Amino acid sequence: MKNRIPAIIFLLLLSTTSCINSKSKKDDSTLGANSYHTISIDGNYRLDLPKFMTGTTGLNEEASLQYQSLLKEAYLLVIDEPKADFEEVYRVLEQYDDELSVLQNYRDARLQILSRTTEINNKSEPQSLRINGLDAETVELDAIVNGMDNEISYFLTFVEGEDNVYMIMAWTLKDKKIEHKKTFKTIAESFELID
Repeated sequence: MKNRIPAIIFLLLLSTTSCINSKSKKDDSTLGANSYHTISIDGNYRLDLPKFMTGTTGLNEEASLQYQSLLKEAYLLVIDEPKADFEEVYRVLEQYDDELSVLQNYRDARLQILSRTTEINNKSEPQSLRINGLDAETVELDAIVNGMDNEISYFLTFVEGEDNVYMIMAWTLKDKKIEHKKTFKTIAESFELID
């Protein structure tokens, strides 16, 4: 039950705010550079986040960063874990695929975890990219979260650092997907390790 409490809180918050600001669908793509501020986490990494999002603690207990805007129905978290620990656990579970990179294994593991609480209706093919010199992949998907009526759009970015792997997860209601897409992309592409 402990693991379900953040999910229940998220679902309640999302469902109670689903009508707020529905008439003023202003596209976030108009946000300028001065609309963001840089957040550093534990001297490990930093991200540029829109000023309309504020810190929270109720989205996911594993996350090292959690931000949201209830008004705009935009949510973001970052989960990070040591690469060696991830690989060891998934090898013990016999779920590590030697044909794939650590990053690809991490992506698949995280998508599998997400699919336990959602019904994925649409998923893009993973797109490889480099973010500030690091290997990364992005995946977009639309899903129904267990217990919710509205479809959710997720923007997932997986990043491989020297010691850790990271998942940047941003989401919103599907009908706000276009409104937030550029902002979520800007956030993910600002990810940078702190030396």
